Amino acid sequence: MATETIGAPPVTRGERRAVIALTAAFALVLTLWAFLTPMFSAPDEAAHYDAAEQLALGYGWPDPGDMDLLAVTYAEQQQITTVAAPNRETVASLIATNPGHHDFVNQMTQHPPTYYAVGAGVLKAIGFFHLRWDIGVMALRLMDVVMLLPLPFLTWATIRRVTGSPRTALVGGLALFAVPQLFQIGSSVTNDAPIIALGGVIAWLLVRALTGDDRWRTVVWTGVALAVACSIKGTALPAVPFVAVALLVAGHGRLSWGRRIARTAVAGAVVAVLGSWWWIRNLVVFHALQPDGVSGVRDEKPWGREQSANFGDFFNVEWDRLSASFWGQFGALRYPMTQILTDSLTVIALAVIVGWAFRRSPVRDVAIVMTILPGLTLISQLQNNFAAYNSTQLIAGAQGRYLFMAIIPLLVLSAIGWRNLMPRFEDRVRFGRIALWAFPLIGAYGFSVAYRGFYENTHLQVTTDGLGRLVNLSAAGQLGFGALAALAVVSVVWAAFEIRRQTTAAPGPLQSQIDPTPTATQRNQTT
Repeated sequence: MATETIGAPPVTRGERRAVIALTAAFALVLTLWAFLTPMFSAPDEAAHYDAAEQLALGYGWPDPGDMDLLAVTYAEQQQITTVAAPNRETVASLIATNPGHHDFVNQMTQHPPTYYAVGAGVLKAIGFFHLRWDIGVMALRLMDVVMLLPLPFLTWATIRRVTGSPRTALVGGLALFAVPQLFQIGSSVTNDAPIIALGGVIAWLLVRALTGDDRWRTVVWTGVALAVACSIKGTALPAVPFVAVALLVAGHGRLSWGRRIARTAVAGAVVAVLGSWWWIRNLVVFHALQPDGVSGVRDEKPWGREQSANFGDFFNVEWDRLSASFWGQFGALRYPMTQILTDSLTVIALAVIVGWAFRRSPVRDVAIVMTILPGLTLISQLQNNFAAYNSTQLIAGAQGRYLFMAIIPLLVLSAIGWRNLMPRFEDRVRFGRIALWAFPLIGAYGFSVAYRGFYENTHLQVTTDGLGRLVNLSAAGQLGFGALAALAVVSVVWAAFEIRRQTTAAPGPLQSQIDPTPTATQRNQTT
């Protein structure tokens, strides 16, 4: 099931049980979020669903900016808060009274149709046309939940491979619960879901390559995962140089330059054959890598003679929006967690990574390489946002969710940083005890912010009226939502209990009080 290292204990039955509990809790909390969030109340969800619905109904995939929202999708949006879930109409009924398209651009044809074609296949498989329209939305939400299920395992396996510490790996997996925004995005209809999962797969495979796994199949599977990601969304493109650099570095001291270049070329060839089709088409047809799907409806507003783009204002807005929408800004970015918390979490995470992750250690090369994906993702987003700001005077597009493709590299960097900051085993155990409760509490707080925003008009309260709105609008209904909430709470408690058992146990015979990180040469190549 997992990678073992010679410098760390083998994977025990208790550790496997903890990973299973962590995965079960992750799945149930994601599902709970899927039923908590009102229809089309996650970022761009209506447009994502509409794109899949159009393919399911037999419409094509027009050029960027040429696809309008379906009139039926617009009609569905009018029923989000006005019609209780059991009373919502079928898709067929709504189309009969709302045929054709609505005069509003759906920008999603700027992306490859891959994700939407899969979604359309799911819709047709369940016979969505004759079902209540919200059932189709929930089907695609749950499809995305399934796509994200491997994330806790990938986080645990990747951090364990780097640090050789089962305790650090389990705490790292639990850290996913401290990012509530990940749960809302991952449980909505969005092409970000497969990108997040594939980003985790790519990071796991590259960490294996960087720590001694020189097998060709690791290289090939890395190329396949990257190709699939590039066939889904342009936010995967920063992973191309990430993979190239990682494979050139992997094997340093063991493999010759020629062999490392050959391995990188093989991965690149796989990506070129399987994942470049959409981008080559764009260059040939539009002379641009990714045409803007809303450029035709966005007004250009040049700056005057005595005015210009203000980088200070731009940076302040980007900081606030990126940090808030990374940790938790729910709905259509309408309901943020308190800025004190999101700023504090951002500053602490950055301070630990910058201050300690790159200190001299056997895995400093891994830390440096892991920085590439979040770094390039952030730089490309800032560059695109500033270019739009410079031409329209509007600061838009600051979305922390685009960094979720790099969530595992970020957690690896944090794990390395915290271990360098706390070299003593006892200090790490104390930190683990704090994290064991702090991470789920942050997640619970984020859930409460979303609930209060959606159903209590953001007031700090839980009322009968608010709960009534929730169960009336949720496709799960009163009994279904209550049962799901109970199962989610039980699963989180179970995961915390299992992780506590593993992280507070005395160190084994292979683990000293300093609990050193094993070198790359200590690692075997088994899975």
